[in-house]
Amino acid sequence: MHRLNRLDDAKSLYRQALELAPAQPEAWLGLGVLARQVGVVDAAVQSLGRAVELAPDVPECRIQHAGALQEKGLVEQAAEEFRIACRLRPNDASAWEQLGVALQGMGDVDAAADAYRRAYRLVPSASARIKLATIVSPIIASREAMLSQREAVEAELASLLCEPALHIDDPMRAGLWTNFFLAYHGANDRSLQLMYAALYRRVCPSLDHVSPHCSRPREPGARIRVGLLSKFFHNHSIGRTSRGLFAQLSRTELDVTAIFVAPTVDDNCSRFIREHAEHTLVVPQDLARARSMIEALELDVLFYQDIGMEPFTYFLGFSRLAPVQCVSFGHPDTTGIPTIDYFVSNDLYELPGAAAHYSEELFLLHGLGSLAYYYRPDLPQPHKRRSDFGLSEYDHLYICPQNLFKFHPDMDELVAGILRHDILGKLVVLEGRIGHWTELLRRRWNTAMPDVIDRVLFLPRQNPADYVALIAVADVMLDTLHFNGMNSSLDAMSVGTPVVTLPGEFQRGRHTQAMYRRMGAIDSIADGSDDYIARAVSFGTDRVRRDAFRAEILWRNDVLFEDSSVVREFERFFRESVARSETGRGR
Repeated sequence: MHRLNRLDDAKSLYRQALELAPAQPEAWLGLGVLARQVGVVDAAVQSLGRAVELAPDVPECRIQHAGALQEKGLVEQAAEEFRIACRLRPNDASAWEQLGVALQGMGDVDAAADAYRRAYRLVPSASARIKLATIVSPIIASREAMLSQREAVEAELASLLCEPALHIDDPMRAGLWTNFFLAYHGANDRSLQLMYAALYRRVCPSLDHVSPHCSRPREPGARIRVGLLSKFFHNHSIGRTSRGLFAQLSRTELDVTAIFVAPTVDDNCSRFIREHAEHTLVVPQDLARARSMIEALELDVLFYQDIGMEPFTYFLGFSRLAPVQCVSFGHPDTTGIPTIDYFVSNDLYELPGAAAHYSEELFLLHGLGSLAYYYRPDLPQPHKRRSDFGLSEYDHLYICPQNLFKFHPDMDELVAGILRHDILGKLVVLEGRIGHWTELLRRRWNTAMPDVIDRVLFLPRQNPADYVALIAVADVMLDTLHFNGMNSSLDAMSVGTPVVTLPGEFQRGRHTQAMYRRMGAIDSIADGSDDYIARAVSFGTDRVRRDAFRAEILWRNDVLFEDSSVVREFERFFRESVARSETGRGR
């Protein structure tokens, strides 16, 4: 029944088998594999863990358990299971390749490269070759290491583009990924992204797909059909920055569809989106089926809320599923994908010459503090105190609550400078989503700033309400260089916590300064490293100045929340881009 994809029947029969023989590993294995198929990750981990207990020497139990652990984000435990599977089955190229993926996710790139090489020696597959060629660390060890990795990737991509063509039928089944971490390097990624896209188009010809309706003229006077697509339409940074568009976009002018990627998450944010979108579509992580379902909508605009954060929507982006296809700030880096027509940005984000950063045509919205119709967050009642987080009322608290991969090595001298100038200062950081990331960053900081590392506090990751409450009890937020906060900066503005920011060259390093300029409050915008340190220490140590600026932020921040001009500007983009596409089709 399982092989016939009759999953309900299979599930029932597995459970009947376990009622008769509770210690049967094959039934636990089948039940766990089925749970993985339908996206019930917790059940998969539990069932497959039981299969491993009952049959510890069966590699397939270990491999499936490792896959479920990885899907749950337990990458270190997954890596250990893959290691055991590789010992049990040393000639299994797939197991070695999957071990490489887990090790790379942990940030152990040298061990990951060894695993990929082992896999490739056993079976010279295109997937292992590409993974080895494109390996980068999630936590940058140093600027020199980062540059070395980028140079190696560029050389490997160039070599692959010159070699006889590798072939992969389906990049999802092959486990290929995006180049997510490039965006955090503080460099122009256009050239590398174009090389990645050229390689994937060459290796995976199935990616090229054109929906028939894209060559037909639109029906005169019809509403513009817009689909917004993401895997993260739930309580996630993408869900929180997207939901306002579903509620506020004009239904007179636009026909709006929310396109979810299965498995979906049921929470307050996803329910909000379902309630406010005119239509909802859930597509499976199967490129062919998803293309067929989306092209049936005959969209005029397909708006990817993020491209590059996960593989499925990245590879889906290679298809032409609407005459206008665009992306914006969800993952604020160019895609390199030729079928993505526009990168929608903001004139307060971009410097002159910014079009050279994008493979897409740069379309600028005007005068916005952010590109989100962002709902003001609510602080939990009663308000939390520092003691609720185990923090002292007497310390000067500098908080930087970003994902650890945002901590570029260029940030180290700023953190060290602040703590050296303020002997009562402590830096609050949140632990990594993957435990080994925390260890890698600690290791770097132990080398870069050993004299102040004892004043860096790593707190557990917080739920959304406590995250905002933690920001509220801090004296100062430190904005990360090269890739600023978006949700986090808006959350800080909502409670008045000053965010010290140093604008960079690229859009992703200029979000916070745009919020300040929209408010007309620029006292936290630094013009260099020394100025960043001085402003942060001034706010941290001078309560009068800090309270005055906090009051100014609270007085002015209305322009950042539920800002209808964001919606009107996106509507302008939809109108203008569709009109241009009609001209291109001879209308």
